[in-house]
Amino acid sequence: MKLTSSLLSFLAIIDMAVGNVVSLNGRLKGKPSLNVEVNTASNSTVGSIYWITNEDSGNYVLAADVGPDGQVNLREAYATGGVGLHGINGGTTGPDGLFGQGCLAVSNVTNMLAAVNPGSGTVSLFSINPSDPSNLTLIGEPAGSGGQWPTSVTFNKAGDTVCTLNGGEINGVSCFAVNQTSGLSPLADTTRYLGINQTTPAAGPTNTVSQILFSSDSSKLLVAYSGTTSTAPGYLGYYDIGLNGTLSKNFSAIAPAAGGALPFSITPITGQDAYVVADPALGFEIFDLTGADRSSAVAINGQGATCWSTYSPNTGSYFLIDAQGRIFEVAIDAATLQSTVVGNYTQFLGDGLIDSDVMSVNGNDYMFTLAAGIATVEVFALPGPGRLQSVQQFNISAAVESVGITVSSSMQGMVAYAKQ
Repeated sequence: MKLTSSLLSFLAIIDMAVGNVVSLNGRLKGKPSLNVEVNTASNSTVGSIYWITNEDSGNYVLAADVGPDGQVNLREAYATGGVGLHGINGGTTGPDGLFGQGCLAVSNVTNMLAAVNPGSGTVSLFSINPSDPSNLTLIGEPAGSGGQWPTSVTFNKAGDTVCTLNGGEINGVSCFAVNQTSGLSPLADTTRYLGINQTTPAAGPTNTVSQILFSSDSSKLLVAYSGTTSTAPGYLGYYDIGLNGTLSKNFSAIAPAAGGALPFSITPITGQDAYVVADPALGFEIFDLTGADRSSAVAINGQGATCWSTYSPNTGSYFLIDAQGRIFEVAIDAATLQSTVVGNYTQFLGDGLIDSDVMSVNGNDYMFTLAAGIATVEVFALPGPGRLQSVQQFNISAAVESVGITVSSSMQGMVAYAKQ
């Protein structure tokens, strides 16, 4: 495995030297610089969304413009300088090859984007042009992730630190300082190993780490681990973060409430030190980290492996997506953390819906969901609670076919950035 990792790293360096941005008008571009040529954005563009191809032939960040009506148009494909790698799932190569959520992250403070390269064991950093957010520039070279098969990344509140979650044979977390000219550099005393019995790539989706996330105040670094069964459940755990950015030696692992089994995604509950965590075994859990007795495990009737979650500020709703393509809308009382399912949308069964993110466009929320099973981005308007509406199915394959970018159900991730 060491030989394989070295070979992949060498190939990644060669890829960066040859060139690593392909414009969707068919022009091959050289290695990104501060002056990299890009397509001109529409004057009406209000933001961008991003996801990765996660192909073992080369990993790309795909950047799509978002218009004032919430609809998207794929504009650029940026090579990360690394390669992707699908996890092992009974010999299949379907959607959710990383068994998790958060393979990309953005900072609206420092205007940066981080993306994992699972096959290279590296993390790439891009700067975002805030006035033209589909214009990315690779900063420095990809940094070693501190383990094997990185699958999830997160920025702290200040946007000056990135942490990554490794899910392979060498699994755990590592953190990096963000430099806007030189890229990522390892932070001392931030590599912590979880000791999960796994392979590279991981065999899943059970017994895998699923997401890493800074708490809202950046005082904790959270990790979701799926566990294996209800009798051997996973956890939502965290490391405390010191004043100098180091991680605590002790890892606090919190088991789900009774009935919970396989914690997967992590979505903060607004205004609370609490989190919605999708659980494919039953629906979702609420983890309350305040010490109050408000945690719960909530079964959703008819769910088929609920794995991904996001939040809509304007509606106040949390959206959870299962592996069969159902979307569940959940309302949570901020005081009691009691929850109610207010929407069950089944018209997208079979589309292979996975990662989602929400962005406000002219005062209205839109949810952008990667439908890896049919190589599309699904766009949903969220005009109010219980009123999700489909407004676009953008065909990714058709957009990239003419420029030689490979896309498949290995695509992963979804993160939105509003134009500034």
